[in-house]
Order: sequence, then C-alpha cells, then structure tokens
Amino acid sequence: MAAVASRSSLMGALIRTANVHSSNINAIVDFLSGLSSGELECLAEFQGACLLEVDEKFSHPYRLLPEFFDPAISERWRNCEDRAHKTFIVLSWLEIQQIPQPRNCSIHAV
Repeated sequence: MAAVASRSSLMGALIRTANVHSSNINAIVDFLSGLSSGELECLAEFQGACLLEVDEKFSHPYRLLPEFFDPAISERWRNCEDRAHKTFIVLSWLEIQQIPQPRNCSIHAV
C-alpha cells in the first residue's frame, strides 16, 4: 500500500511541476503510468533539480542533463546502463511535455 501512495505522490508532483498544456495532459498521465517507481523517482529528482537550478546557465532543462547524470558528481549514476536508461526516460519526459496532442484527429476530405 505504501508503494502505491508513493507512486501516486510522485505522479502528482510531476504533473503539478510539469510544463503541461491542457491538450497533452492525458499523454503525460499515460506516460507516467507506464513508468516504474525508480523511473518516477529519477524524473522527480530531475524535475526538482530543474526547479532549483533555474538561471542563465540552465535556461532549458536539456542543459542540465550532463551535470545531472555525471557519475563524477553522483555515485548513483556509476552504472552506465542504468544511466543511459534513465537519461532516455528524462529525454522522453522532456519531449512529451512539449508535444501538444491534437484535439480532433478527424481527416477532412478536400
């Protein structure tokens, strides 16, 4: 039960701090729902780092990636396979926040 509460808390925090447009909220919720607790924790740490490091140096979250995943800075990222996987998750997270989903997918005949 505690894992479910923790998971929902992480998802809620990520949604509240994300760059969410009303048109892509469902895609963001679906994306987060498919992640493991470890992946959600990584995203929450990255999102928190982005909020703390807002300045000219890190004007865009992509610029924070090299330092966030630098194994010389954090023992957590020593395993290169885990680091690569988590980097992919963070990149996917940043991308899905930027993609507005179409409201109406119908195709009109000319």
